[in-house]
Amino acid sequence: MKIPTRIPTIAAALLLVTPLFLGGCATPTQSTAMVATPVGTVNRHPQSLSITVAGGSETSAAGASKISDNDFADALRQSITQSGLFAKVSPAGQSDYHLEVQIVRLDQPIMGFSMTVTLEADWKLARQGDHQIVWQKAIISTFTAKTGEAFAGVTRLRLATEGAARANIQDAIGQMSALALP
Repeated sequence: MKIPTRIPTIAAALLLVTPLFLGGCATPTQSTAMVATPVGTVNRHPQSLSITVAGGSETSAAGASKISDNDFADALRQSITQSGLFAKVSPAGQSDYHLEVQIVRLDQPIMGFSMTVTLEADWKLARQGDHQIVWQKAIISTFTAKTGEAFAGVTRLRLATEGAARANIQDAIGQMSALALP
């Protein structure tokens, strides 16, 4: 009995098309989903703070969810404001301290059921007047989004990316809270 050659062609086409329906297009991270919730007591600094973020990238529909500089900076501003870590978040050049964050590495899986993302960011806090660095730290954070959190893989990847960013911000706020600023 001869098997029609058309069946393998249909099966191959289904294998190629199925991920498109299950995966979907990548969506950018949302700054509101990256806002850290303070854990424990936050020591409040009476000074003002300005923020710059670099090293992020924009999300393309065909790629994975990324963290843009603006979204990370917005999440960081909201996190600091909600925690009360500094009295005020001001524009650059109009503050007592300046916080510079460099997103160094964003490791994301290509596929999987549970998706774990690792984010590494270099943090540097300096006095605005003399540019003296008062705190500097490389923070590595991870977050896993499990299958039950979202059906589509691209959504789980976005959730894991937002979670890793949120954890990184939360860790930094905790460490800066412990500082005795001059």
